[in-house]
Amino acid sequence: MNYQRFFEDAIDQLHAERRYRVFADLERIVGKFPRAIWRSNGRAQEITVWCSNDYLGMGQNPDVIAAFQGVAGKMGSGAGGTRNISGTSNPLVELEHELADLHDKEAALVFTSGFVSNEASISTIA
Repeated sequence: MNYQRFFEDAIDQLHAERRYRVFADLERIVGKFPRAIWRSNGRAQEITVWCSNDYLGMGQNPDVIAAFQGVAGKMGSGAGGTRNISGTSNPLVELEHELADLHDKEAALVFTSGFVSNEASISTIA
């Protein structure tokens, strides 16, 4: 089997069906939520982003940014791994305790995205 040809054909088929995914190159603008700079084909254009998961714009809140900078200066950036290895940091555990307390629940879990949350929930109950 010619694997190169196989994958080229598969990609060509995605293009033909207009299902080939190209990720948007976006640069969020602090203080101008939900505005961003979209870069494509050497051009830059200011746009409004309607599909962000930063629903409330908290990723641009000065207090949130300051807290993030403080923790990053102390603990570094990035998770360090997935939750099941070394990615469960103390601030994450504290956030989950706070969320559980806020909602009067025994425990809470924070997920990286709605997709991951749904996937975990559905696979648990299925």
